[in-house]
Amino acid sequence: MEFASKQEEQDYYQHVASEQEFLEWYKKQEHPIYQNPSVTVDMVLLCYNKSTDQIKVLLIQRRGNPYRNSWALPGGFITASESTGDSVIRETKEETGVTISAKNIEQLHTFSTPGRDPRGWVITVSYLAFIGEAILSAGDNANQARWFTLERKDNQLYLTSGEIEIILDLQTQKSLGKDDLAFDHNQIIIKAFNRIANKMAHEPQVLQVLGETFTITEARKVFAKFLGVDYRSIDHSNFKKAC
Repeated sequence: MEFASKQEEQDYYQHVASEQEFLEWYKKQEHPIYQNPSVTVDMVLLCYNKSTDQIKVLLIQRRGNPYRNSWALPGGFITASESTGDSVIRETKEETGVTISAKNIEQLHTFSTPGRDPRGWVITVSYLAFIGEAILSAGDNANQARWFTLERKDNQLYLTSGEIEIILDLQTQKSLGKDDLAFDHNQIIIKAFNRIANKMAHEPQVLQVLGETFTITEARKVFAKFLGVDYRSIDHSNFKKAC
């Protein structure tokens, strides 16, 4: 079939041709009508150490460009044969050695700000999960995998591990220290932190970091980490309702 113009051809396949004919035509186009973004996943994985009373977040050190040697959340590109949930479970295992199950992950947010990735149009679907402190084994695209202590001080979040200290401003979502995170992972971590803090009163999933059995005192200590207060200031009666 011949057309007088490219626009006439496009109109025909969009509005006249069958869906099968349209799809066959569309796949042959050098420049498709609708651009296709690349899709990645990122995991915010938190644990709690009872003996040290510390909330920790899992980060990896990137092996290659972009952001080579920078610290980042575990994650990567999805494949056409898997869902974003399947992908984030696979990527977390490959990069950190940590196994998580589908029932323990919660979709957090989709980040799609133009220019968020220097490689091109890349959107990421972020996830949140809570586990016990696991032994790490870096692999795939990660040089290292570490648990970073996550501590709130006023309106700032401190992520620390050894000599590395990453400081995030909860209001501006900017990094304040000499160490920074790759891509927009500072925003992802802050989104997760705020989600947890805002849901604690009615959906305290964060208590999963304590395992199946825990004391009210231990639960108060976990809550206090996200509220930025002394755990003893949390009222017992209101707290029991939340649990």
